[in-house]
Amino acid sequence: MFINNKNNDLALQNSLNLTSSSSFDSLTTDTYTDLRRRSRSYNNFNDNNNTPSSQSYSSNNGYGLVNAGAAVASSIGQQPFADVPDTGGNGWGADMLKAPESWAKGYTGKGVVVAVLDTGVDINHVDLKDNIWINPNDDPNDGYAGDIHGWNFVDNNSDVMDRDGHGTHVSGTIAGEKNDYGVTGIAYDAKIMPVKVLDDNGSGSYDSITKGIYYAVDHGANVINLSLGGGGANQTMQDALNYASGKGVIVVMAAGNSGGASPIYPARYAEKTGVAVGAVDKDGNLADFSNRAGNQQLTYVTAPGVSIYSTVPNNSYESYSGTSMATPHVAGVVALMLSANRSLNDSQVRQILAETSKNSGQGNNTIPSFNFGDIFSGFNPFSNSLKSTNHSSNIYNYTSGIDTAENTIVFDGATKNTSVNSTSAIYQYSTENTIYKSDDYSSMTTTDPQDPQNIFERYGKIFMAPYEPYLRLLPSS
Repeated sequence: MFINNKNNDLALQNSLNLTSSSSFDSLTTDTYTDLRRRSRSYNNFNDNNNTPSSQSYSSNNGYGLVNAGAAVASSIGQQPFADVPDTGGNGWGADMLKAPESWAKGYTGKGVVVAVLDTGVDINHVDLKDNIWINPNDDPNDGYAGDIHGWNFVDNNSDVMDRDGHGTHVSGTIAGEKNDYGVTGIAYDAKIMPVKVLDDNGSGSYDSITKGIYYAVDHGANVINLSLGGGGANQTMQDALNYASGKGVIVVMAAGNSGGASPIYPARYAEKTGVAVGAVDKDGNLADFSNRAGNQQLTYVTAPGVSIYSTVPNNSYESYSGTSMATPHVAGVVALMLSANRSLNDSQVRQILAETSKNSGQGNNTIPSFNFGDIFSGFNPFSNSLKSTNHSSNIYNYTSGIDTAENTIVFDGATKNTSVNSTSAIYQYSTENTIYKSDDYSSMTTTDPQDPQNIFERYGKIFMAPYEPYLRLLPSS
């Protein structure tokens, strides 16, 4: 079976003006939402401490690969669920995260709503249509008249259809239906709330994204997926993320695809709220393009994000790579956790993920190790320009992604057969002041050659990153 592997993961990079694009490389999200989990808690969770233990934290991959079987079990005070046979095939991502172990116990995301803030969702896709959220209270006077399936904050209307592909791909990983074809989502019984905050070219503003967060929270979302980012710290975005957290809504954010030493915004806000996600390949190795966890302790975990097969518009399926693809895996795991214990709040989910994830095959050596190629690949810190680099047989430039799509699988809903369409496509994304979809190889910030202090600080942090956990053990005086 041939698929279209878009290695640039459609990481919408668009300018981060407050009125224009916002995608993945610097977004700030802190939200308070309306779904606070109530009272009952397990394993002595501490609601007064938003920062999990630093015992197993690595500046490379944070708390490591998510384990759904352990996380869901911990949510209800049990030991990790027993292993079950892998599903195999295109379901390798679910297998790696041990999602089938939770399914076998009856935890499938049922009753949980996951808002996908993205380029929209193909609500008619054969593998998604039965899992699309339906607004139980379409109030014509609330400013969102006709929002049966969500809202479009780009055009301010109820058209949430995806004409780019990114949002639909993310949605399939979260809640693709469990049937005899296509893909099966991590939380295949959850509902997807489409919230279109990026336009058909992948651009979006802070204004549309923050409004989307408030909308999702106020309309019943339990989890928010942000496979996007861009720009720098933004108080409005941070306020929105805090609002979500305060309402019991868990925001899952892509770490970025520049191979940087720390996540971009809004994932960088995972220090206090939400979850940042890096990408690994089939072997559990951190992808070269994935931003690392960094020295500042965040709730950073990893999940499959290389060659991920999922839904795209028009009943089709393609493979994408990027932290945009890793993020919905974790959003799906959080949905499984909430389907097991709806009382969990943001702090408790963050703590459970930190305590049940593990550093596996991602440089978790007894003696610190460091791959300089991961940091400096395609990056000249003494240049004002961004340098292009080669990935596999395709050439990617930090200001644009060029990809040839070959043998795209198209699903025929009427006959349940697949046909192969040979197509080609070129994707170009602006990098200047941009928010990106979390799947593009760009956004490594240049270093001003006229600022030696800045260069020294950047290199100092890079060189000391892998040793930072050990320095903490040294006496302060």
